[in-house]
Amino acid sequence: MDTYTLTRTESGNDGVFGQLSDDAGNVLAVTCEPPDGCNGPDTCIPAGTYTVIPHDSPAHPNTWEISGVPNRTAILIHDGNTDKDTLGCVVVGDRMGFIDGLRAVLDSRITLNALRGELPQTFILEIIEDYE
Repeated sequence: MDTYTLTRTESGNDGVFGQLSDDAGNVLAVTCEPPDGCNGPDTCIPAGTYTVIPHDSPAHPNTWEISGVPNRTAILIHDGNTDKDTLGCVVVGDRMGFIDGLRAVLDSRITLNALRGELPQTFILEIIEDYE
């Protein structure tokens, strides 16, 4: 099964930000998650290795669910720009920026569409923290 890496590089009041890369180290997207809260509701999930499976719902069609998160369900990879657009999920974009004064990922829908053509339906996601 293919393995992808989400490397968290920035953490603050506006959320946790990082990069999603393939096994060759190619950056496929930048990411935004809610601020760290030790895996509480609406916070980023713990660093670790997870199986990612297909997800389809009216709110988030043709996306992915990060499964196996302790005490959590429905943790998705979907579109959105800031931590206000997620309830514990990972949102993706093509670059970092600001929206209404909040740190954000930009061009999220375009990036999610591109990922639909690049990511397999099921894969392994390794989440690591590399804060400076």
